[in-house]
Amino acid sequence: MIVVVWMVIAASLLGCSAFAEETETLKVVNWNVLYGFNHQKSVKQGANWIKKQAADVVALQELNGHNQARLEEVAAEWGHDHAAILKKGGFPVGLTSSQPVEVIERRVKGFHHGYLHCKTHGIHFFVVHFWPGKYQEADWILDNAVPLIEKGEKVIILGDFNGNSRKDEDFLIANATLRKRDYTFVDKVEAKGFVDIVHKHDPKAKISQPSPITIPRWTKDLEELQLKRYRIDFVFADRTFAKNSHSGTISLAKEIETISDHYPVIVEFIGAKHQKPNTGDGK
Repeated sequence: MIVVVWMVIAASLLGCSAFAEETETLKVVNWNVLYGFNHQKSVKQGANWIKKQAADVVALQELNGHNQARLEEVAAEWGHDHAAILKKGGFPVGLTSSQPVEVIERRVKGFHHGYLHCKTHGIHFFVVHFWPGKYQEADWILDNAVPLIEKGEKVIILGDFNGNSRKDEDFLIANATLRKRDYTFVDKVEAKGFVDIVHKHDPKAKISQPSPITIPRWTKDLEELQLKRYRIDFVFADRTFAKNSHSGTISLAKEIETISDHYPVIVEFIGAKHQKPNTGDGK
């Protein structure tokens, strides 16, 4: 024991430590992909775009036409060997990762679409696709998420909220005149201390839906489109973990407009992921 103490003291006096922190960045993409990447017509284009993002975790909504095997196949195209999907049929949500994914809960009962609770990269992810007006969906998720935070776990709630943020109210009133404003889902999540990562880093990012792909089926023309654009896709992190967020934005890239009616949310976190022995040679 005395020898160990003196080794620690000596290391301190020499200005080094027995371990060196290795800092890594975690990149997360959240995207509603319109009936499985434009009704499965743009799967390859969607996979190529995701691959270029080099994300560590990808959360997806509207994985229509995909099952577990199909999602694993597509995820491999953007370099993820691990994936989980909520259900067969309907509008499934899913999660893919560069690290193993532990599925904690798949829940459909009581929900319109359902939600997926997974753990990967040491973080609990709740992938959601809320149904307008069915506010108890947020309550049920928070009932599971808050106790995890109280235990010191990292938690992210992300997906298509089908609802708005009060932080966007001025923009919505001035621009999204063809939309009804509903803040209930976001209010409930923020009331529990969760932080809107995009607003924290890019408060001017106010649009995540719709893209011009909705013309003419759901939107008459570009003029009408401008009056319907708003932000309903979010990534929320618990208050403590949110302090490690490095960036957050919404990509409005033109190439996305042929893939989905939603624009993807991209966030990054930075922090000490693990420690590695200090070799003493600066590596």
